[in-house]
Amino acid sequence: MKLLKNIFNVALSNIIGFGTSFIINFLLPAILTVADYGNYREYIMYTSITYLFNFGYNDGIYIKYGGKRLEDLDPLEIRSEHNFIVVYQLCVFALMLTYSLVVKNPILALFSTVTLFDTINMYHQNFLQATGQFATFSRANISKSIFYILTLLVAIFLMRSDNYYLYIVLNILSYLFLTVFYEYRFIKNQGLNFIFSWKKHLGLFRVGFFILFANMSLTFVGLIGSWVTKWWYNIEEFAQYSFQNSVLNVILLIVNAVGMVFYNVIAKRKDQMLLNVIKRACIFLGILSGFAFFIFKWIILTFLAKYEPATTLLSVTFIAIPYIMLSRILVANIYKATVPERQYFRDSVLYAGLSFIFVAGLSFVWHDILTVAMTTTLCYICWFFYTSQIRFTYLKNNWREVLLLVSHAVCFYAVANFMPFVGGALLYLLYLAVVLFFYRDWLFEAKALLVD
Repeated sequence: MKLLKNIFNVALSNIIGFGTSFIINFLLPAILTVADYGNYREYIMYTSITYLFNFGYNDGIYIKYGGKRLEDLDPLEIRSEHNFIVVYQLCVFALMLTYSLVVKNPILALFSTVTLFDTINMYHQNFLQATGQFATFSRANISKSIFYILTLLVAIFLMRSDNYYLYIVLNILSYLFLTVFYEYRFIKNQGLNFIFSWKKHLGLFRVGFFILFANMSLTFVGLIGSWVTKWWYNIEEFAQYSFQNSVLNVILLIVNAVGMVFYNVIAKRKDQMLLNVIKRACIFLGILSGFAFFIFKWIILTFLAKYEPATTLLSVTFIAIPYIMLSRILVANIYKATVPERQYFRDSVLYAGLSFIFVAGLSFVWHDILTVAMTTTLCYICWFFYTSQIRFTYLKNNWREVLLLVSHAVCFYAVANFMPFVGGALLYLLYLAVVLFFYRDWLFEAKALLVD
């Protein structure tokens, strides 16, 4: 029951965050030109790498405290670690800002600022997740989302601004709001002191470095398409691809919520039967999520006709949702909880490198953004089958699992591309009903896992 409560807390914050995603992904494209929206998405793409600038410290915190109870920890050590990351990130910020001023790049200056706030926020988030404080984590994210939604609504409906720089500034302010929230809470609970040590915390970098770059490699696979279209395609095509990516990320909000919670479960129990139940639950949820495609397609065709080409891309990338869920919720957490950091680092970097060669190579040959979407989806599929069939053999897929995954890919692609909108949606609902009937035992397994 505690597991279900934790999932609910984190999922609730992400559902509130859906309001922010809806405004950014559906209202901003309507008021900005395609080119300006492309420039805005370029900034957002850069923010996806802010976590790199803690150089593994926050990941070391996550591994160090994973599965531990707050009351068993040394408060003096916690304060010292907190002070270290704040001072350290201020030093990194000073270097980044100085460079941006030297090269006279305003976007880089804005990126430097958001990096400072985000890396400090990630320290707090990793500590809260590792120690199971999901209610606090959820409350912080909900507060940030409400603040961000209100400022966006003011800019869109009261100021009626079509300046994409304003929306970048509002994004930065939302990160600042979250930093103030976390720092106020930390000082209130832990007190204000200046306990500090440089040498004492260097070990966290050694542990976290490999986890950081392993996680980065897995995240990078999802960003390869955006980088390739940014480099080799015009700004309008980049905007189309980025738009479909942002729509896909609306679904992945829930994926990230569940993934955060399951690290503690996997780290504590390490039960192979439990892991297979989680695997089947991920497959099931991914297939059910496919129906959201038809909702998004209706919104796009009705209100955002200029992004109609993105629906074809979505019909391909939505096939990857079960595999993305498996990668983020199950595979990544198994690596972090049960495998040496260097092995996780080696496997994930190799996966990212081969994926980049595959996506970039075929895109260079055919020069079509649909090829980018297809090859990215294939990368997720190959990673899942490698980890389940070769790396973690106790996750080997049986014939029912393979049949379901193959039938989903074929059925979804067919109804999304070769059927009228309403007919396709109804046929996919029929497919889901058939799956629910023949795989109802998986539902009972998932229910037992959540209630246990």
